[in-house]
Amino acid sequence: MKAILPPQFSILAAALAACTQLSTLTPQTASAQSPVPDGFNPGANEEVTSLAVQADGKILVGGGFTNLGGQARNYMGRLYADGTLDSGFNPGTGAVIDPTVYSLAVQADGKILVGGGFTTLGGQPRNYIGRLTANGTLDSGFNPGANDRVNSLAVQPDGKILVVGNFTTLGGQTRNRIGRLNADGTRDSGFNPGANDRVFPLAVQADGKILVGGFFTTVGGQTRNRIARLNANGSLDSGFNPGANDRVYALAVQADGKILVSGWFTTLGGQTRTGIGRLNANGTLDTGFNPGACYRVISLPVQADGKILLGGEFTTLGGQARNYIGRAGVSSHSHF
Repeated sequence: MKAILPPQFSILAAALAACTQLSTLTPQTASAQSPVPDGFNPGANEEVTSLAVQADGKILVGGGFTNLGGQARNYMGRLYADGTLDSGFNPGTGAVIDPTVYSLAVQADGKILVGGGFTTLGGQPRNYIGRLTANGTLDSGFNPGANDRVNSLAVQPDGKILVVGNFTTLGGQTRNRIGRLNADGTRDSGFNPGANDRVFPLAVQADGKILVGGFFTTVGGQTRNRIARLNANGSLDSGFNPGANDRVYALAVQADGKILVSGWFTTLGGQTRTGIGRLNANGTLDTGFNPGACYRVISLPVQADGKILLGGEFTTLGGQARNYIGRAGVSSHSHF
């Protein structure tokens, strides 16, 4: 899922406040970067791993929960902008092992792409990927299928659908953890970069280039340690190779083109970075950005009003109780 962040908002601050360890920050820095939670507090009973905002302002929520906003919702639900539950939206997923919804993306026509560990969606068989209509009913004509978990989805401006995860087949053909579908769900036969291990986050830049992160050490047959960039046609961007020493779980492209990276790493671009760092658009490390963080914020899209939605494993946000989902702006003193 793609998150485009306005540069005046510090997504980092919200991630830090969701964690219990702020030892890498001085008290002055931590105070300057504190998020400001608002009254948005629907609550979930387990982790929230995906959030997406519809054009009408409604908020799609996916994760490992079975309760959202005080009501039964199996791994997926929808909220109004004020955080109240949309009672008419309840598709649900299921699986023997892992029914979690790991990714949500909204198409231009309002249809909702869903990826995860599930094998049923809306009560019908769907192997790890499916699509809903805007009202939450299953799109019966979309059923590409994968052979393992889908971790992230993104819709390109031309309507094509990028898919990354743990799979080695997509749409019935070999696709090693990275693939692309046409808008109708058929496989894009010309796109096949491949990675040698799991791919988790996915982000699309304004120029159409595609960022991927995860566990891998090769992409497109070339060495790329846990972060890589593809050209729009799927070929490897040979000039982008910052590298991280451990897994990358989240990527976000700021409006100024800089790239936020978070995960379990302790080095990024050859320099010490604990859990979070920022790259310049050319892949070099932003040396002025080094706050340190933990990894418990997993999903962080931004609403049209600039407020930041957060999903993850946290139970507090900005010192206030927020069970796995919250929303925050940042103080007027916040800055990058």
